[in-house]
Amino acid sequence: MADTTDRASLAGSGEPFPAPQVLGKEQILENLEESPEFKELERSKSRFIIPATIFFMVYYFALPVLVGFFPETMDTRLFTGFSVAYLFALSQFFMAWILAFIYLLYFAPKIDLMVRNIVRMASSRPAGTTGKGGR
Repeated sequence: MADTTDRASLAGSGEPFPAPQVLGKEQILENLEESPEFKELERSKSRFIIPATIFFMVYYFALPVLVGFFPETMDTRLFTGFSVAYLFALSQFFMAWILAFIYLLYFAPKIDLMVRNIVRMASSRPAGTTGKGGR
């Protein structure tokens, strides 16, 4: 969490302990992590990132698997010089771009709005309070 440059060492022990300003930042971050808004942000990110990653990995590893198990089919020439395997390999570039555009156009604006709301909520809240009424 905190960078070691923000830490001072206890005299004689050599053990670092958080400087007061770092402790305040860590407390604020812990309070944010406990908030329902932050948990919803994490769930939203997971709803896109996990399926997109699984899809991309399956799509990416399908080429070597298909070439290994079906070499004749993947070597089929569709038109001059282009085999099924070559077109499938090229399609992986387009698939990565398509996933990136889906993220940028559909998902990123929602996440940005959620992050702005969390930042606004955190800046309006005193450092020692949580969304549950404080500790």
